[in-house]
Amino acid sequence: MRTWACEAGTFSGYETERCFHVRGIRYATSKRFEAPVPYRYEPGVHECIETSPFAVQLDSGLENNLMGIAYGSMKQEESCQYLSITIPKTEQKYLRSVMVWFHGGGFHHGGCDSEAYDYELLAAEQDVILVGVNYRLGILGFGKTADGRYSNNGLKDAIESLKWIKTNIAAFGGDPNCVTLFGQSAGAELVRCIILSEGTETLYRRAILQSDPIGTMYNREAMEQEILTAARALPDNADLEMILQAEKEILAGVKEKGIPKFLKFAPHFGIAPLPPVEKTEARLQEVAAMHELLIGSTTREVSVYGGQIKPLIALDSFRLTEPVIEKIMKGLSESIFTGPVEEFARMYALAGGTVYLYTFYWREGKAYLGAGHTIDILPLFGGKRAEGHAIAMGLTADEIAEKGKPMRAVWASFAKDGEPSNLHVSGMLRIHKL
Repeated sequence: MRTWACEAGTFSGYETERCFHVRGIRYATSKRFEAPVPYRYEPGVHECIETSPFAVQLDSGLENNLMGIAYGSMKQEESCQYLSITIPKTEQKYLRSVMVWFHGGGFHHGGCDSEAYDYELLAAEQDVILVGVNYRLGILGFGKTADGRYSNNGLKDAIESLKWIKTNIAAFGGDPNCVTLFGQSAGAELVRCIILSEGTETLYRRAILQSDPIGTMYNREAMEQEILTAARALPDNADLEMILQAEKEILAGVKEKGIPKFLKFAPHFGIAPLPPVEKTEARLQEVAAMHELLIGSTTREVSVYGGQIKPLIALDSFRLTEPVIEKIMKGLSESIFTGPVEEFARMYALAGGTVYLYTFYWREGKAYLGAGHTIDILPLFGGKRAEGHAIAMGLTADEIAEKGKPMRAVWASFAKDGEPSNLHVSGMLRIHKL
């Protein structure tokens, strides 16, 4: 039995033909509404072969419709600070680059061991170590602290996981000085917040932000106060059913009408360890030159949301109504994703950082969804779970995996060297250096 001994403990996992997997390692623990505390295992070998428990959460209609994933039925845990490690079985002559994945899901859905993520594709093919991280979501992660203030406990979880990786990953063959953070959607915003947080600059080397909804992170004050008021109404000893019911009511009932309504739960700027929004440029002046950045968005971000409404798809197929639907879709995509992403990229570059800005294309003209939000995870992690569902757009899992090889090569080359191996992948990526 293969084991890995590190400062945090000694672990065993399981193996497949191409990789070793050590799943569900606890990196921290926490009391309700309080900051995470580092976790150390007792002496002895700890078998880690089970899926990391998901954060407490409701079902997600979007993921269920796109891929048939029901998060509400997954094993969940209130103190959900777990991570999973995937290690290539190929001969190793050096410490491997490490890629740390932070899942998306609007800060109220998802988990690092979701069936949507096949870490083996990237790890074995590109000879990198993959680490997936869970962090607290919703009210428990970003609702309130124990004393009723704004909470960044989910962000603090993520930072604590990076401290664990920095200390322990060498025992698994990973290079603690070559760690790349990457995430999609809320996961990308979490990575951005890690970059901007105080004291994180030594915990990673590079970062990749995929479809970060940065546009939702401005002018949030009224909405955040409304959410905090609802969270404060919960008794400290509320059971999880009460917490999820309150979360459901918040998601459905918050009065915000502007762009922030599309990301109700999120980290709070101006609350430790995050600076106020107006200090973003100052923080980038301190850290941007130290860390290369790959950032971008897809060509049809909001199509996946409209793609759940069959009449809307029908309207998009008619000659008279198609221009109207496309204008609305592209306008929202620009406001939430593309415009703010490009603005942040330029801000990062002006602060002295090396920045590669990309645009992701996929199945252009083949289906209404096209390169919609979340679809860029398919070429990275494969389509085993997507096959037969809307998000696959008629492709088989094998076809998705094959088409994704160039993107996986680009992501891994950036993680290893800070420079993409290819600036143009036909039908998929266009990248340029700012």
